[in-house]
Amino acid sequence: MTTPPNILLIMSDQHSPRFLGSAEDEVVRTSTLDQLAERGVRFANNHCGNPLCVPSRMTFLTSRHSSDIRVWTNRCRLQSDIPTFVHH
Repeated sequence: MTTPPNILLIMSDQHSPRFLGSAEDEVVRTSTLDQLAERGVRFANNHCGNPLCVPSRMTFLTSRHSSDIRVWTNRCRLQSDIPTFVHH
């Protein structure tokens, strides 16, 4: 049996990438995040496809566009029959 990958996903709301010590910010000290970035993978050029929180998170979880999963506002709910990466 193969060992499952050890993946740690950190998402923070409204966290500008420039506010990380690993991004050479001279004021902010983020030693724990810096250590994780140094030992792992850091996505420096990623973009968000939705300006709203819930649609953005649901598209991330499902790898599908918000119009495909019918989540357009923060009041929408993801249908229970739509799989996410959490199901795996």
